[in-house]
Parts: sequence; C-alpha cells; structure tokens
Amino acid sequence: MMQKFNHWGTRELQDTHWRWIVTAEIDSESPQAKRNFLAWMTEKFGEQGTRWSIRWSMLGVDIRFHEPKDYFTFTMFHSIEPEKG
Repeated sequence: MMQKFNHWGTRELQDTHWRWIVTAEIDSESPQAKRNFLAWMTEKFGEQGTRWSIRWSMLGVDIRFHEPKDYFTFTMFHSIEPEKG
C-alpha cells in the first residue's frame, strides 16, 4: 500500500537552496510517528540534507525540497487533498 499524507499547502521558495515547501499532516505529537516518517522519507528520498529537509509544525511537518523530481514525486504520489467539511 502506497503511503498518502494529507497535503495542507505548497509554496515555492525564492533565493534559497530549498525550492518548495510542502505542509503534510502527520501526528507530530507522537515520537514514534516522527521516527516512522523520517524512516519513510529516507527510504523514498535518501538521507536528509541536500535533497530534502523537514521542520515539525502545528499541522505535522513542513518538508522542503531542492529537486523538482522529489517535490513532484511527493505531491503526486504520496499526498492527497484533505476533505474540507
């Protein structure tokens, strides 16, 4: 089963190494959920550093991407729009 995360927003960044930032929903209160997410990101996108970076946020996690292919892979295949209601 392919992992899907609620996608709360995307912004293109200027004048920085990071080109895009994506806010995705995960349980940021749970240390286990954080460890699982980091392990999943490392499996899919390699070690954190030059290709991607994260910061924990109120909605879960802000993921910063440098490479277009990583950004598009995450948003196209691993995220969904949350139901509004």
